[in-house]
Amino acid sequence: MAAVLAVAAAGLGHATIARGETAYISQATGNGGSPVIGLAPSLLGNSTAASFAGGNKQKQSLPEMAAPRVSGGNYASTLQIGSYNSVFQAQHGFGNVSNVGIIGGHHNAVGVLQSGNNLRSNLVLLGTSGTSVGVLQGNGAAPLNLLVGRLPNGALLIGGLPIRR
Repeated sequence: MAAVLAVAAAGLGHATIARGETAYISQATGNGGSPVIGLAPSLLGNSTAASFAGGNKQKQSLPEMAAPRVSGGNYASTLQIGSYNSVFQAQHGFGNVSNVGIIGGHHNAVGVLQSGNNLRSNLVLLGTSGTSVGVLQGNGAAPLNLLVGRLPNGALLIGGLPIRR
């Protein structure tokens, strides 16, 4: 048994460190949009990553951790919990914000077109089926905050609250 330990201990001195590239490709890098293969942070330490990357000091991250690129400060988000729903959002200008949520619905269609500056819209479809809603906002349009929901008795509830600019 002592001979086995001596051989194992002697083999540890000559062990090499295995290095490899991660399977993730960074989508948002900040270097002009060209994809860069990032290093797996769990496998490589900071000093090892810098030496392995050829001395490149640029911090590389996984796509899940990258901040989204902002173009004109526009923001559009969609939450869909249901089936066969479709959402289209298009923005032209700067500072526009659009949020669409479809919760518990199916076969709904939503379109949001914003052309202007500092436009705001929030739309929620709750428990609806086969509902189509279009939001058109031009420059200077009032903010939109709209809830369209199907009640348990089958009635359609449409309501909105004002949004402060």
